[in-house]
Amino acid sequence: MTTYQPLYMERLDVRLISPVALRQYMEYRGYSVRSLAAKVGVSHGTIGWLTSGQRTTTKPETAKRISKALDCPTDALFVPVVVRGSRTGVAA
Repeated sequence: MTTYQPLYMERLDVRLISPVALRQYMEYRGYSVRSLAAKVGVSHGTIGWLTSGQRTTTKPETAKRISKALDCPTDALFVPVVVRGSRTGVAA
């Protein structure tokens, strides 16, 4: 019996609800893009892309660390989404 691998794997990510809300939380808590990135342990590009809206999804762990640093509930900024494909763009 032949088994087939699916062309794309599904994974759970989280989608940023609003870049504006993220920027407002950052301003309220006194974070710049670079200072939040350092606190969360990601590149400043990751935070910059999220705040600009150029990127809307991230890993659940990153979302939790951002929410913890901003002292806000994760679901105030992010919602779960199922994404098809891989982060590298290579079919699994």
